[in-house]
Amino acid sequence: MRSQEGGVMGALNSHDREGSSRVLRGDTDRAGISWTRGIMFSILGLMIFSCLSQIALSCTCGLRHPQSAYCDSAVVIRAKFIGKSQSVKRQNGIQYQLKTLKVYKAPEQLEEIEFVHTAALDSLCGYVHTSSNRSKEFLVTGYVVNDMVMINTCGFIAPWDSLTASQMLGFQQVYEKSCSCQIVPCYSLPCQVSSPRDCLWTDMVTAQDSAHQGPQALHMACVGKGNGTCGWGNQKYRLRNRFKSKKE
Repeated sequence: MRSQEGGVMGALNSHDREGSSRVLRGDTDRAGISWTRGIMFSILGLMIFSCLSQIALSCTCGLRHPQSAYCDSAVVIRAKFIGKSQSVKRQNGIQYQLKTLKVYKAPEQLEEIEFVHTAALDSLCGYVHTSSNRSKEFLVTGYVVNDMVMINTCGFIAPWDSLTASQMLGFQQVYEKSCSCQIVPCYSLPCQVSSPRDCLWTDMVTAQDSAHQGPQALHMACVGKGNGTCGWGNQKYRLRNRFKSKKE
């Protein structure tokens, strides 16, 4: 009788141990799954944070008419890029050596502009000059910090021969005389101006390719009309008149 009871008790104890073992394995499996899920969510969170950080740190530039680029800049020159090195004046910066051909606008203390500086990081709008042609002329706009001429990707930097005749005339003469006028970008119609000295820039909604390829950007300037008002003036007519006067 005792033998039978011992056998029954042993079987029960064995069953209990097996049950406990299954419970422990189940808890371990669930813990492993939870740990794996936690790692997966952490990795996913890091990926999302990395993507958002790149977006937040990326350089974003607003559209500017060439006239606005001239008027808003402290320095406007025509020059050739002839060298590149680490900036000796700016930490984590790049400096480009220039051969300046013409100064259209600059502070008086900058009699000669031999170097321009830019950030080394794209996220800080650092400018990267991709042309290896040292004889190619560029229109370059920039600003001044501690007597250093700074440039970035938001500035107007373009090959001189890529500009239209109207834009060339603008940088040489017209834009300087018209900085008291204000160009107001229009991104979606209808748009309004708040001052009689404002000119509405609508290339963003009318140009098929890009705003910088629209007629107002390529051929027009916002100029004074008298009586404290400004309006768009087509530089093609000004160029024709100049050409006629030279022939006469």
